[in-house]
Amino acid sequence: MRKAKVCVVTGARSEYGLMRWVMEEIRASSKLELQVAVTGSHLLPEFGETWRAIEADGLPIHEKVPAPLDTTRPAALASTVGEWTRGFAAAFERLAPDCVLVMGDRYELLSVSAAATVMGIPLAHVSGGEITHGAVDDQIRHAVTKLAHLHFAANGVYAARLLQMGEEPWRVFTTGEPGLDNARRLTLPSRDELSKELDGFDLSRPSVLVAFHSTTQELAGLDRQVAELSAALEASRLPIVFTYPNADAGAEKIIGAWKAFVAHRPDCRLFQSLGQRRYLGMMRHAAMIVGNSSSGLVEAPTFALPAVNIGARQGGRMRGPNVIDCGHGRAEILAAVRRALRFDRSAPCENPYGDGRSSERVRAALEEVLGGKSRADILRKGFTDLPGAGPRPARVGGEFDIDASILARPRRPLAATLKLGKNAALPASGRAALRLCLDDARLRGKTVLLPDFLCAEAILPALEAAGARAAFY
Repeated sequence: MRKAKVCVVTGARSEYGLMRWVMEEIRASSKLELQVAVTGSHLLPEFGETWRAIEADGLPIHEKVPAPLDTTRPAALASTVGEWTRGFAAAFERLAPDCVLVMGDRYELLSVSAAATVMGIPLAHVSGGEITHGAVDDQIRHAVTKLAHLHFAANGVYAARLLQMGEEPWRVFTTGEPGLDNARRLTLPSRDELSKELDGFDLSRPSVLVAFHSTTQELAGLDRQVAELSAALEASRLPIVFTYPNADAGAEKIIGAWKAFVAHRPDCRLFQSLGQRRYLGMMRHAAMIVGNSSSGLVEAPTFALPAVNIGARQGGRMRGPNVIDCGHGRAEILAAVRRALRFDRSAPCENPYGDGRSSERVRAALEEVLGGKSRADILRKGFTDLPGAGPRPARVGGEFDIDASILARPRRPLAATLKLGKNAALPASGRAALRLCLDDARLRGKTVLLPDFLCAEAILPALEAAGARAAFY
């Protein structure tokens, strides 16, 4: 039987680190064939040409989709999205995948999703249903959800949100976040090994991992945010490992600030990319992570690592007990850092994002759907309404909602009704008719939830006569 070709698209070192074991599972599958397409900051020297890490891990790269990436202007990023769309259309035409698999909420996904949709290629999406109030990523993630045909959610809350968006239940799988698989599968460095790999960074003292990114809806305040964070970190006097931000608008300002910081602090380090092994090694051995990265919420709980989460970028995401939220002011940040130093890492720290076995579940779901359904069936999306959330009936008669089609039906004449014999009822009012319906529904002793706009003086007596209670929402 022919293997189903799954093209995994990766645009940044951070997202590749989260998806690596999904890619390994697909490659090892007897039913799936792995294709890899790289784009975005992976291909840029200023961000470390991190596509090389993919090859170093032994994974093949089938396509590279480059485009000029100017993070200083949103208009330039928008133009790049258009160039990527053209590049992915050509790449998908050459690869002819049976499914394209993407993760997250970065702007590269707009290009990938548009090309796959127009070309009739099923799209699978990891990490849908999540919310991040502070970034345009939120809109991108939800847009990709509506274009995608398969969804791999981190937990039941996010899976329920996908269903709320109308996705059919058979398309939604609760798999956990794939990034957590790294902690289970990778051999992380010891404290001494990590210190050597980080150019002699001192891990004998409490240290800080900083991962701070621009918030797309707050670019006007980025200079102040970086200045306040720098001041708080300076006041803490803790040794720090900085990582480069994502390749977003404003990234160059953050990079410049961190270069200036480490220039006068010999106990601090700045790295373009740590890679997953060293990044998670820092999570194991550091005293805290500071910034606004999702890793403070998703991966850090696995290590019971306190996360000082600054600002609104991760607003809306589920949090474990390790997260300490604060604003952008230096005093707030410094207070949160001091609180993190007192955090009890021996206490239970449940991770709401999974158990480190996500990749196996994603692979199994891809095998099940791609092997069991035709492309036409996968592409033909329906919309599933939540109970009570379907199309609203026509509004007739002021405050009451009445289905106009009922009014259009012919009324049953009284003579025909009387022929029903002893089982016939002839209520004298609407309230009496309602009482008969409630009795038939056997609601005695039960509570009936009613919308608060209903005419309570007409309904409550009928409910009481039927032995039911009313509650309003």
